[in-house]
Amino acid sequence: MYNLSTIQDYKALTKDNILTVSSEEEIMRYYLGFDFEIGRTYNSPLRKDNNPSFALYYNRYNQLKFKDFNGIQGSCFDLVMNLYNLGFVETLIRINNNMKLGLGYQDGSNQHSEKDVVRYTGFKAKIIKKSNLIQFKPQHFTPQDLEYWHQYGITKDILKKYDVYSAKYVFLNKVLVLRYFYNNPIYCYKFSNAIKVYRPEAKKGNFKWMSNITSRDIQGLNQLPKSGNTLIITKALKDVMCLHALGYNAIAPQSETTYMAEDIVKDITSRFNHIYILFDLDDAGRKGAYMLNTYLDSKIVFIPYVDYKDITDYYKVMGKTKTLKLLNKIIVW
Repeated sequence: MYNLSTIQDYKALTKDNILTVSSEEEIMRYYLGFDFEIGRTYNSPLRKDNNPSFALYYNRYNQLKFKDFNGIQGSCFDLVMNLYNLGFVETLIRINNNMKLGLGYQDGSNQHSEKDVVRYTGFKAKIIKKSNLIQFKPQHFTPQDLEYWHQYGITKDILKKYDVYSAKYVFLNKVLVLRYFYNNPIYCYKFSNAIKVYRPEAKKGNFKWMSNITSRDIQGLNQLPKSGNTLIITKALKDVMCLHALGYNAIAPQSETTYMAEDIVKDITSRFNHIYILFDLDDAGRKGAYMLNTYLDSKIVFIPYVDYKDITDYYKVMGKTKTLKLLNKIIVW
């Protein structure tokens, strides 16, 4: 089986190679120290500036640029050069070291891992208003994609069934905001009129999630059979797909504290004989489960091990046979 941990390819410290493991947007955010918006003006980080006169934009080649109205402009690399008065090679070295990109050769100890990259934690993940447009360019699932989902028992066919895509680019209101990297992939969940973006390797708050969904976009609802004996309500589409791989019908609201509309509740209770709520065994999960149970005839269950926050975590470590054994033990009416 293809193992991501064995990737040890040497990559020279060049501008192009930096942009294969990071992006112009991430470098700009890292060195500016704040989340920026395209077209908005800010106080210049390059000089004392009492009147905002610094902005970012995409040129006609879709490259991210900055412009300081005192005459300085350029790329993310030009920004770092001007911030620290560096030459080009020194700039590449600084970016590589600061952001822990792992390029170049250092006794094999600096191979890139997205998990090690320092990110600006103030860059907030966004739930976009429904009126905002989220678009993405799909691509074939890469070997890394399939390896990631396989650890939860989720196959390519299951991903297709649940309208999950690997995305090369993501656009917000027709502006490029995210790009796929082999060590920071992008997955898009497609609903009837909405998109949910998931980057499993991104730091929390760094556009790990982005969506224009509403509370009516129940994950897995459209994939349910017309009727069945048992339905599990869990917390995320990844859990829904894992449970499907194990032979269980499942859905998930957009969060553990999201209220489900009355007509949706009536629909699922009329189609399934027994409903279980399987949320995380933490304060948020318990609170959400008991809230949902107040207006839904259901039974609350938890994974009885604090080391595993959800069913996918359990599956990843324990495997299919032991996960099925656990479900057969707790899903008993």
